[in-house]
Amino acid sequence: MTWLDSQPTSSIVYVSFGTIAEVSRRQKEEVGKALVSSGRPFLWTLRKEAEKAEEEEGGGGWGRLVEWCSQVDVLSHGAVGCFLTHCGWNSTLESMCLGVPTVGFPQFSDQETNAKLVEDVWRTGNDGGGGGAVVEEGEIRRCLDLVMGDGEVGEEVRRNARKWKELARSAVGEEGGTSYVNLKAFVDEITS
Repeated sequence: MTWLDSQPTSSIVYVSFGTIAEVSRRQKEEVGKALVSSGRPFLWTLRKEAEKAEEEEGGGGWGRLVEWCSQVDVLSHGAVGCFLTHCGWNSTLESMCLGVPTVGFPQFSDQETNAKLVEDVWRTGNDGGGGGAVVEEGEIRRCLDLVMGDGEVGEEVRRNARKWKELARSAVGEEGGTSYVNLKAFVDEITS
């Protein structure tokens, strides 16, 4: 978190593929090459199989590899500008509720549907493909540039991410919000 505090607003690419998906060595190499070649600072959560590293030498000092972090805390941080994710349901909801644009590389199960929703329905990110196939450096970099860039797509994605964040806050943050009303109705039904 100290490192994130020292970074410019919306500059960091946060990378995490969840706790279940097994990402191949080749896919990790492609992601690593894309992160380094993008020139964007990154925070990458690699589970216990990764070497512990304070700073990634190949990243020129702007990348961090960690074995674990609090994803909600990271996604809540103002320095994070993009979430490169497997699009698991929890990760998808967390990024939407916290207003962080995503680049999705789904692996299996509901992740492909979630990635399509992110790109085609909510328009809060880009579906880079995957479905278990290796996505190469160039495609990963193209997706990062689209979502984090200054072009029309990046601006729309960031605008929509902010919109969904506000809608989520409204739903849970007010006594009359839809989440509050529905939870109260549920509790009232089971306790009566």
